[in-house]
Amino acid sequence: MSTPLDTQALPALQDTVLDAATLARLVSDIQGLAVVDEVLLKGGSSAMASTQRHSLEDAVDALQRGQVLGVQVRYRYQGQCWWDTLLRAPQGIRLVRISPDVEAASR
Repeated sequence: MSTPLDTQALPALQDTVLDAATLARLVSDIQGLAVVDEVLLKGGSSAMASTQRHSLEDAVDALQRGQVLGVQVRYRYQGQCWWDTLLRAPQGIRLVRISPDVEAASR
C-alpha cells in the first residue's frame, strides 16, 4: 500500500512557455548573475542526458535548432540551487523550474 504524498515536502514548481526574446534574456541573466554548475542535454525520448560539458549558449542553440529535445541547467543564484529544464514545445520553449533545496524554496 502506498503512503500519501506529503505535498509540503515537495519543492515548488514553476512552468511557463518562453518566446525567443524572453529565452534570450533568461540565458543572459543566468550567465551574468548565477553560477552554472552543469548543463545537460536530452537527445531523444529514450536517450539519456549527455554527460559531456556544454556551454549554456551552445545547449540552447542546439535546442532551438531541434538538435536536442531538452536542456537542463543546474545553477546557483543568491545561495540557492535551481534546476531549469527547457523543452521544445509548439508554442515556443517550455521552462520548468524547480529548486531541489526544499527548505530554501519554501522560505
